[in-house]
Amino acid sequence: MPAILVRPERISRFLGREVGAEELAELLARLGISVDEVTPGGIKAEYNPNRPDFSSHAGIARALKGVLGLEFGAPRVSCRPSGWRVIVDESVKAVRPFVVAALVRGLGLEEEDILELIAMQEDLHWVLGRDRRKVAIGLHDASKVRPPIRYLARPLNEVRFVPLHESFPMTGEEILEKLETGRRYGRLVRPYGVAPLLVDAKGDVLSFPPVINSSLTEVTTSTTEVFIDVTGTDLEAVSKALNILVYALHEMGGRIYSVTVVDGRRRFRTPDLRPERWRVYPETVRRALGVDLPEREIVRALRMMRLDARMRGKGSIEVQVPPYRVDVLHPIDFAEDVFIALQERVVPEFPGTMTFGGLLPETRALDAVKAAFIGLGFTEAFNTILSNYRRDYELLSVSGPEPVRILNPVSAEYDILRTMLLPGLLTTLAVNRHNPYPQRFFEVGDAVLYDPERPEMTRRVVKAACVVSHATASYSVIKSVYEEFSRYVKREIVPVERDYPFMVPGRSVALTYGGREVGFAGEVHPRVLESFDLEMPVAAMELELGPLGLWA
Repeated sequence: MPAILVRPERISRFLGREVGAEELAELLARLGISVDEVTPGGIKAEYNPNRPDFSSHAGIARALKGVLGLEFGAPRVSCRPSGWRVIVDESVKAVRPFVVAALVRGLGLEEEDILELIAMQEDLHWVLGRDRRKVAIGLHDASKVRPPIRYLARPLNEVRFVPLHESFPMTGEEILEKLETGRRYGRLVRPYGVAPLLVDAKGDVLSFPPVINSSLTEVTTSTTEVFIDVTGTDLEAVSKALNILVYALHEMGGRIYSVTVVDGRRRFRTPDLRPERWRVYPETVRRALGVDLPEREIVRALRMMRLDARMRGKGSIEVQVPPYRVDVLHPIDFAEDVFIALQERVVPEFPGTMTFGGLLPETRALDAVKAAFIGLGFTEAFNTILSNYRRDYELLSVSGPEPVRILNPVSAEYDILRTMLLPGLLTTLAVNRHNPYPQRFFEVGDAVLYDPERPEMTRRVVKAACVVSHATASYSVIKSVYEEFSRYVKREIVPVERDYPFMVPGRSVALTYGGREVGFAGEVHPRVLESFDLEMPVAAMELELGPLGLWA
């Protein structure tokens, strides 16, 4: 979950009253924010991604004002036209087609305000933007911008400006190759061969979304008006991100002004701060909470949660949800808000029937498999499901099955999800090659296979594998292992002669059950041993456990 360091003195400033660390920790927990640690520097906390408005002190304080009874109902925010325009060019439609914008004036930003805006920006990139794929945010010193602004795309090698925190101009290609943000987010624009740009009337580049802003419009403590652009591939997501930002800047003392977006024949003003209207039935809330609450008390609780609520005829409540509350998707969400506001009224009860927990059949079966290997003298190994294509495929000279690749790996060491357990066990042997022999390791765990027939495009399989390494390790050694394993699980596993590219020719078999291949066993090829820097012979076995029906 996204994290935030909540500082009591900053929250106190927004609340207009002092609040201590211990009291604040309790209030955060009441809002559903997970408190990890109370430190002298502040409270380390995590908030649920469905409440991105909690990504700032301003947003948290806004909610606390209702819980503390300082303010009720939705915050009152006005939005006047700025006269500014953003003109969308047809050239950008294939890359990042949507843009919204706003102008916030009358700000007096301090250094901590700017740092918080940057942290909030990155949280929104992750929570709403899917790591900038759907949403990318730009904050600019509006005094350096001359409207109207054009949103367009240009070839990467024709783009040239000074990126944020740099001191010399760079082309689009240089930004993608040399800057950290370019290398990280270049994948979102490079396939198109063009750079999305926001350019003002002077021809100055303001932003290269979703990669980096220009240094020309960097926001500093001398900035009094901020121009916000939010671009992306999802109009609803970019609009939500803009709403959350302008509300936070309003809490920081700013005045909100709308910007007209001209997109072909369409013209619309952003941000759109109109509330969303819902009709809530008190019986829905009572049934969800198990508490017989009067309608007036439900209305009061909703107003405590910074929603506008009023009775609307007999048996229904009209609720207006402010635009920064992007988490409200269903009437049950209002029952959750009522619970947060009035949780002291909700008394937990034990279930009326007595039940007992237990292990799943699959867990019991896998524990029995592990016990079998331990009884045969093996030591259990634990390797990650994240793996490496070169190790799993190239070093073993295999070409299939096609692995599930990680689109944007944090490390080159982990670029796929494993399809076999054997490469991990060979790595375990390599790490232990200076320890005494014989060595016998096993692993029981998940592998992931690419499966285009399934909605999620993947299929989880549970496998068991083992390796034996010593001076005389051979096929006969591993044969005795799979035969004993077959007796233990009471399944007739039949070997069928078959060569594998990572096994010694003529010294390996396919393991079958019911006529279906479920694994392999044999002597690992010396070429593979050399690739893993292993000097001792290795015999190995691997089985897919699902087809054996151990937990059916």
